[in-house]
Amino acid sequence: MKVRIASPADPWPAPRVAAYTLLILTIASTFSYIDRIILSLMVGPIRQTFGIGDTEIGLLQGVAFGIFYTIAALPLGRLVDFWDRRAVIAIGAAVFSLFTVASGLSREYWQLFLARVGVGAGEASLNPAAYSILADTYPKERLSGALGLFTMGAFVGIGCAFIFGGVIVQWAMTTGPIVLPIFGSIEPWQTAFLVVGLPGLLMALWVTTLKEPLRRGVVTSPDGRLRPPPLRSVLSRIWSHKGLYIPMFAGFCAITLNGYAGTSWTAEFFKRTFDWNSAQVGLWYGLIGVMIASVLGALAGGRMADWVGRRHADAPLRVAALAMLFSWIPSATATLMPNPWLALGVLAIAQFFTTFPFPLAAAAIQLATPNQYRGQTSALYLFTINLCGLGLGPLVVGIMNDHVFPAADGVRYSLALVNAITAPLAALLLWIALKPYRAARAQNDAQD
Repeated sequence: MKVRIASPADPWPAPRVAAYTLLILTIASTFSYIDRIILSLMVGPIRQTFGIGDTEIGLLQGVAFGIFYTIAALPLGRLVDFWDRRAVIAIGAAVFSLFTVASGLSREYWQLFLARVGVGAGEASLNPAAYSILADTYPKERLSGALGLFTMGAFVGIGCAFIFGGVIVQWAMTTGPIVLPIFGSIEPWQTAFLVVGLPGLLMALWVTTLKEPLRRGVVTSPDGRLRPPPLRSVLSRIWSHKGLYIPMFAGFCAITLNGYAGTSWTAEFFKRTFDWNSAQVGLWYGLIGVMIASVLGALAGGRMADWVGRRHADAPLRVAALAMLFSWIPSATATLMPNPWLALGVLAIAQFFTTFPFPLAAAAIQLATPNQYRGQTSALYLFTINLCGLGLGPLVVGIMNDHVFPAADGVRYSLALVNAITAPLAALLLWIALKPYRAARAQNDAQD
């Protein structure tokens, strides 16, 4: 498939085209996170159906989803660097939607485990392709803000998963099992998977209406064609800038572990500690903690980086590091509060700041990486942070719940300890990466 490369005289996409592209990618991100997060509202019913503990739930939320989410990201990242990025996203959206439906039809724990593996494999296509498209759609001075809006879609998806998922789960629990043709009777938690999975197939079709943007800052081969570098060249480039990529990737690993631990277990914290039901958790945590605090954090992080970037070339990492430092105390103390409303308020403050770094990681990589390396570098970044954060975050809390803090409300202490360690560690690692980031950014700017 022929890739169109921009010349220096080619204008950037028109504002309306850029806005339409950002809208569709943001909605696609919203759908992907709804499919990913809905399971966290159904921990109790799933445990009861399969007779499992928190460790097995942690495996479902982390390892199962993360296996192919991390592994598939590598070949998909290479595909992004030379193939139609719209097709990569559309096919991936169809795959993760179908496997979400399969989650709702699972009869055994191993079947649900494999279905979550499939959801991860499908969702692995979205971020590398979306990052690359947006970097070719928005000029550098507006990229962080655009990625902030795109990242907002993730938190809108999480919020919708909690708010509407909570209502669906609570409704399903009161109405009991339903009977489907061919598949027979299914449990209420299975119904929730079907309801959130099927609309994603329409989303996959909508993605195909995007216009593939011209690629900018590309170094072509002598015959004038775009040839994506082999993985060993990408790894060699990363190693040659190891002073940047090692602390940057490690810092965002700590942030991702912090984020997925909270996203996977906060609902259970409110249920076990304050006896809230799924509808209460979905409404109040989904609305205040996610739809307000996290969405505003994603927007503020991107806008702040654009503003700081007028004076500091390292703005994406600088803002991310400071945000994690500001989040430290509230994130470490939120789950220790004596009542649910105080816990929710402190948690909202923590999530406002811990959301800053997510769009900034994508912006930092795009701005410091040549075009033809972006897809694979983004994929390696996602492989690293999800292997650590997604694979370990939910699992570590589950293990701690079972073996370190086994009391009914022990999840509150597990979350507090994880947050107390990861927030300052992330801030330190990102600050170490500032100087090498400025050097890499200057080198990349000189090539554009």
